[in-house]
Amino acid sequence: MNKAMTGALGGLILLILAPVFLFIGIGSPPAGAAEPSEVALADIPANLLPVYRAAAQQTCDMPWEVLAAIGKIETDHGRSTLPGVHSGTNSAGAAGPMQFMPGTWAAFRVDGDKDGDTDIYDPIDSIWSAAKYLCHNGAGDGDPEMLRSAIWNYNHSETYVNNVIAQAAEYRRAGAVTPGGGDATAILNNPNFRVYPGGRADLEAGRINQQVIDFLAWTLERHSISVSSLKTGHSELVNGTDKRSNHFFGRGVDISIVDGQAVRDSSAASRAYAVEIDGLVAGRPDEIGVPWGEMENWPGFFNNADHEDHIHAGWDS
Repeated sequence: MNKAMTGALGGLILLILAPVFLFIGIGSPPAGAAEPSEVALADIPANLLPVYRAAAQQTCDMPWEVLAAIGKIETDHGRSTLPGVHSGTNSAGAAGPMQFMPGTWAAFRVDGDKDGDTDIYDPIDSIWSAAKYLCHNGAGDGDPEMLRSAIWNYNHSETYVNNVIAQAAEYRRAGAVTPGGGDATAILNNPNFRVYPGGRADLEAGRINQQVIDFLAWTLERHSISVSSLKTGHSELVNGTDKRSNHFFGRGVDISIVDGQAVRDSSAASRAYAVEIDGLVAGRPDEIGVPWGEMENWPGFFNNADHEDHIHAGWDS
């Protein structure tokens, strides 16, 4: 079958099997979209970064950094020379920079560059098609678990999902916590927030510093979390010292679960969250306790036996 006939048939299949999306060109990302980190700017080809951002936003407003992370993990943004990236298929039958299987490509392919052709080896077509496929599986719903599910549908591996989430965290600049932007009542009513009874009482009674509340509000815009310690129930002194803990002053919070994963050194979701915290340009905690020893040299980070099952954030004043 010639290329023109293949394109016509593919267009018919697309109309039958998938919803129609309106694509309006690369354009500019919307206000509020995550800004690329220094890692993203250094690693993602300059001609493809705006493609990832536009395809993600204009298809279903999914996180562009997740789409870009998939491009990185699949083929290093098309720079890989392995079979199937620029021609043919790999051993599993996948092809192109975003590694589509033939049936998935037939159902979700998009003419991203508007040249009248859908080319699986064209990075722009491939990225837009990947965005459409991820959106079809719920990547734009705003639910962290739906996002994980969409990534899993792209590649049926929990390890793959965790690697994508971790890479995405490195690609986005976390931005800034908004001073005074948090409200304790709104946090308590947020479905993505879980807290132990004493911590709930702390928030209700106004015993928690506004910096912590603002930090929790920023976090809940991005993740679902469980808080295991605020003020009530925490010791007055830092373990093994005579220093009063920031928890005692209502300036500390311990987070034990991030996006459904218990905080451990093996949890990619919580590690990605720690990377986001490190990237804060305003509202960054003064002390950040984590289970990852390799982060000890990061500003404000520390690791010890007391912080193997939670992320601690504290403010000194």
